[in-house]
Amino acid sequence: MKQKIEELKNRFINATTDAEKDAIDREMDALVNENQTDFETAMLLSIKETNAKVEENILKNRLEEVLPAISVSYLAKQYFRKTPQWFYQRLNRNTVNGKSAKFTTNELKTLATALTDISNKINKSVAFVV
Repeated sequence: MKQKIEELKNRFINATTDAEKDAIDREMDALVNENQTDFETAMLLSIKETNAKVEENILKNRLEEVLPAISVSYLAKQYFRKTPQWFYQRLNRNTVNGKSAKFTTNELKTLATALTDISNKINKSVAFVV
């Protein structure tokens, strides 16, 4: 069921006409009528996966402007005690040891703390000059 929903979702994203979208809606309705419980379970899983991807993209997009301005090497070493490669593997969701690497909740908190700390250091240095 999940695979059928994913296929329909991808077709819907790529649909260019209302007729295509209407046909996909009819196929979705047929899946609901086939087995509502399985459909609901598969849809919920699909929604959760989509939300996770969106959250990852939001983080990456927010850091897109910041990372060129700071040393990722310093950030990774100073706050995570890791390499820049480790940091970028998580940011880009690279496959490491057969699994998609991502930041844990604690690592995201550490990242937020690190960026705040760096921001405070920059503000202090500017305050001295002004």
